[in-house]
Amino acid sequence: MKLEKRVFFKFLWVLLAFLPQYVGAQDKLFNISVGGGFDDLLYTQEMGRRYVGGNVMLEGLYQQFFSKKLGYAVGVQFSYFAAGCDFKDIYEKSDEESDEVFYGNVYEKQRFLHIDVPVLFNLRHKINRRSHFFFGVGPKLSFPLISKFEYVTGSLGNGNNINTELLDVSPDRVDEQNENKWGDIDTEILIISLSMDVKWSYVVKNSCVLHIGAYFSYGLNDLVSNHDAQFGFDNKSILNTTLTGKVTTICAGLKMGVTFPLQRLRRRSIAYDGF
Repeated sequence: MKLEKRVFFKFLWVLLAFLPQYVGAQDKLFNISVGGGFDDLLYTQEMGRRYVGGNVMLEGLYQQFFSKKLGYAVGVQFSYFAAGCDFKDIYEKSDEESDEVFYGNVYEKQRFLHIDVPVLFNLRHKINRRSHFFFGVGPKLSFPLISKFEYVTGSLGNGNNINTELLDVSPDRVDEQNENKWGDIDTEILIISLSMDVKWSYVVKNSCVLHIGAYFSYGLNDLVSNHDAQFGFDNKSILNTTLTGKVTTICAGLKMGVTFPLQRLRRRSIAYDGF
């Protein structure tokens, strides 16, 4: 985590060092996009199977170009994504308890809502008078707003302390209890990702441009803050247990939206761009 933070802040200081000389740069654009795709949580898992989930996002992105091809972009995204994992009829011994631990057809669903701040270097390429291609790469800062897990189906617990609503076993083997089937996932306050963005735009008229594109991000640090809970004994997500290692987020998807030039045509330094 410390290494990723140092790399990010070095990148940020370099960007800030060059920005003052471009305060008067023109070709300022504001983009509104909606999109969706897939999301996966990558982690080593001692047992069970991971499931890929989906994601949706709403983005506002400001772009400013210093020349015909080079610029930067800063934005805010609201992103929602989900993932899951399951266990099928697994019986384990606890490291700290002598009781048998049951994982009977458990399916855990994880849901997240993040506010993201991408900071990108942008390249722009003219295809023709009305069409342009954009490519951006840089860090993305994510701040978790909601991180929840839920046991959708199945059973879990240990021989003397089993959730009887979830586990279908003989009553003489269990003690009834009312354990929650959902809770919060303990996540880091800040997640840093490498983000990439590609976009094709088409000029409808001078004041409005449509765009379609794709996005991709790969997490650099652990999504969760700890891995010390014991699955089946503590009311925690598997992501916070000793069964998993570092949790890395990876997401990709398609987006579409509208681009608004923020300066009048006569003030744009790239008049040939068509908008």
